[in-house]
Amino acid sequence: EVSLTLHPFEKRGSYSYREAQAMIRTKWKSMFKRDKGGAEDGKPETEDSSSFQLPPLIDDPKKMEEILSEVDEQYKSETGVDCSQYELERLAPEISSSGLVQLEDRIYRLKQQDTAMYRKIYDLVFANYTAYVQELENVTMLQMSLQQAAKTCVNARRQLKHAKEGVSHGGLELLAKHRKRERLRAMLDTLQSLKTLQRTDSHLKELLEEGDYPKATVLCIECRHAIEQYKHYTCVSQLATSLHDVQSNIEEKLEEALNEMCTNFVSQNYEKVHQAYRILGKTQSAVDILLMKFTTTIHDIAYKVLGEHAKMGGTLPAEEAQQLKMHYRNLSKFITPDHFIPCLTKLCMAMWNVMCNYHLVKQWHEDVDSKKKTLKTGDSEEIDSSELSFNRSYVRQKLESGLYRFWNDVQQKIRPCLLGVEIARFKYDDFIRILAIVRRIMSIGMEFCGEGSEPLQDCMRQQSLQYFKTYHRGRLEELRLFFENEAWELCPVRANFSIYSLKEFRFMQKSPSSESSLKKAVVPSRTDTGSIFNRLKATDNPFGEVDDDDEGEDVMEASQFDEAGSDEETSSVDTRASPSTSLTSTPSHIHKTHSAPKGPILANPTLTVLRLFGNYMQIMTVLEPIAFDVLECLSQLFDYYLYAIYDVFARDMLSLEQTGIEISAKLSTTLKRIEDTLIQAPQDAPTAPSGNSSLKFPKPNVSPVADLKDPKTLRGLRYRVVAIESLVFLASQFETMVPTLESYIPDGKKSFLTQFVSHTVSTARELRKPAYCGVASYILSRDQVLQTMSTVNWAIKEIKSQHSPYVDSMLQEFKKYKDQIGEIVKRIPIPPDVHSMLWDYSIKLATGCFVEGFSQASKRCSNEGRALMHLDFQQFRIKMEQLTGMRPIPHHQLVEDYVKAYYVPDEEAEKWLKDHTEYSVSQLKALVVNCGFGTRTNKKAKQRLLQIIDDMDKRK
Repeated sequence: EVSLTLHPFEKRGSYSYREAQAMIRTKWKSMFKRDKGGAEDGKPETEDSSSFQLPPLIDDPKKMEEILSEVDEQYKSETGVDCSQYELERLAPEISSSGLVQLEDRIYRLKQQDTAMYRKIYDLVFANYTAYVQELENVTMLQMSLQQAAKTCVNARRQLKHAKEGVSHGGLELLAKHRKRERLRAMLDTLQSLKTLQRTDSHLKELLEEGDYPKATVLCIECRHAIEQYKHYTCVSQLATSLHDVQSNIEEKLEEALNEMCTNFVSQNYEKVHQAYRILGKTQSAVDILLMKFTTTIHDIAYKVLGEHAKMGGTLPAEEAQQLKMHYRNLSKFITPDHFIPCLTKLCMAMWNVMCNYHLVKQWHEDVDSKKKTLKTGDSEEIDSSELSFNRSYVRQKLESGLYRFWNDVQQKIRPCLLGVEIARFKYDDFIRILAIVRRIMSIGMEFCGEGSEPLQDCMRQQSLQYFKTYHRGRLEELRLFFENEAWELCPVRANFSIYSLKEFRFMQKSPSSESSLKKAVVPSRTDTGSIFNRLKATDNPFGEVDDDDEGEDVMEASQFDEAGSDEETSSVDTRASPSTSLTSTPSHIHKTHSAPKGPILANPTLTVLRLFGNYMQIMTVLEPIAFDVLECLSQLFDYYLYAIYDVFARDMLSLEQTGIEISAKLSTTLKRIEDTLIQAPQDAPTAPSGNSSLKFPKPNVSPVADLKDPKTLRGLRYRVVAIESLVFLASQFETMVPTLESYIPDGKKSFLTQFVSHTVSTARELRKPAYCGVASYILSRDQVLQTMSTVNWAIKEIKSQHSPYVDSMLQEFKKYKDQIGEIVKRIPIPPDVHSMLWDYSIKLATGCFVEGFSQASKRCSNEGRALMHLDFQQFRIKMEQLTGMRPIPHHQLVEDYVKAYYVPDEEAEKWLKDHTEYSVSQLKALVVNCGFGTRTNKKAKQRLLQIIDDMDKRK
């Protein structure tokens, strides 16, 4: 009752908070008086009502919440509660004589809680008042709409009744006939559609035969919709079965067309197939099927190619052919070496064809995406732009990711073919051909997907390293046999001959830079505008570009034979011979011409080694993984050639005592290294290298054709010139190869090449000294010259105007020496520096004889005898200058200083000894002991000078 009485919405409008509070307070007071008045049979109140204080109105929300939290749970129960009974039972035990105070306190608290409750209710009602008013308005509007609808219905019924009563019977008949006509027309259209459906089967087959897959697909979809519309007819159910078969046939034809795209891509045909799949809503399925077809095509073609060539070899039994088809790896074992290269070429060609068609498919999609072409059927778009964009993205991602899987499948088909044969059994040309084919397919793969070819590289690394070790050992063995049978005659070549004149180095001549043309030809860049996929068609053969150039060489100097006018057999190298047979097929006899060739001095072994250099560099070009191993073998070729030349043409001269020749420490270290690592001891048997053991070969023996001991030929001087100068030329050509060799090996291995050039290649010129100086040592017999000089009377009292006879004997020997050199020059060109070296050392030997002879004669020599010594040497000097054309002759100061030493003042004697260390100890002591050098005025100084000479000897 209180809540109804105090409800703030008793009348239309709203009360303020203060007004509501005053109303609630008034209601409480009246209620309280009413309760007090009826407490005891209507008796007047015993106490003044004003003594009971009403709880104040609560404005603080926090305090109000605290009061509400004190409300007993009993009052919050949803079931009905007798509040008076509950309060009496609750307070009964506590009422005493002063229990009225407690009761009043309890009543005060209940009133306070009641006040807080009412305030809470008021706030909630006041907060939702606007929503209540809005909802009430909505209800009012709904009521008005219902009234309007009822009115409309009444009017409609009234008009329908009027129309029913006003239309005549004739009008109804007219309407009935019109409806019948329309039904007959609909039936005629249905029959026409059914007739068209019956003829659709044959029309679909015609479209499929013509390859018009989009139209066939659209027609099939339309028929399917029509059948769905007329499925309640009995005849249509039979057409549905037939159409299902036709639809299956269309999908089979589409798959066959996709399979044909793998080997023969035609953009117009592929566009039709792709459009048909798009109409079917299977664009994503189409690209999945296409990738599967490409994979299947690779497997089928590989089996077919290997099977055909395995049967060609005659080693594959016919009954086992079908069984081995499931074991692809076993097929390669039945391919003979004669059929291997054609098989590998055909297999790679087939892989190229499939890869090229895959590239064309991918390029077609990229072109379509770039043009943003929208495929349409009729006048309406088949699919919206968002779905089309999603399908294009899906196809692009599938084709891009399929590149790597596709290339991996190709490698897995080529790798067993390579591992199934022993490549070590092939000839060099065939091996290079195999390397070039594999390198080309690897470069195509790199351009195809931008990914390396680790499986093929590992395979070729193993096979090539095995082959190359066998090949290298065979070449060293043939080179040794060639040394032992070589006549060391000059091989006439053109004046401008270099390594680029040989066909083995033709790839360097086309591109002299560090990156050779052969390397560029087989390793194109994927982003290169001249891409192989752009330059060649799928039917072209990219492996024909790696064929060897069969064009012959033109390295021989034809003018030599034209001037000679002779038709005799020459020893020109067969420039078209294969590298594997060039060592044994080259003749060693050289036709003798009247004039020396003008080109560089070369021997046939030098040309052979140069050709091997070219072959090895070609292997490095196409086999980068083993390039450093090949470089080590190439360095062994030079080491072996260097050591062989030293052992045959220079070692014998170092053993002569009269020469006094010593080689440099660098050359000695190099020869010791080669002897320890490459040269096999005579007592050891040749053994093949295993593991990390080095390859060793016996040193070659001296060829019996070249006589190196005949004094008439100056100890085989022309053979030595050919051998030594060809080595020098080989070293110079090796230095020109260094930039190209550096481009083939890793950066971490380049120090090996640098050290090899500086410590080994550069020492080739140092072999001139022992080889040529040793020859010059045979011109004069030192003992004989000294014996002749000892017979001369040096203690004469008068100055003579005629030189001694021994000078004429020496000059006669030198004239003979010059004539012998002249005969040699007619046959071979002797370089100016070699010519100078021959005369230099021969004159040095003669001046040494002069000094030694004068030192032995100084004990019994007078001043006039010293004048004779000077006269003899001046006669020798003048004649030698005329004979050699060298002015002045070398080493003349050695003799003149020794002769003039007698006239050196005593106080300068010590300085003179220290400055002239070129004389031997015996020669210096002869000056002091026999000639009184530095002791003319002080005899005690002799011992001091002799001590100085001994100290100088110890310091040496």
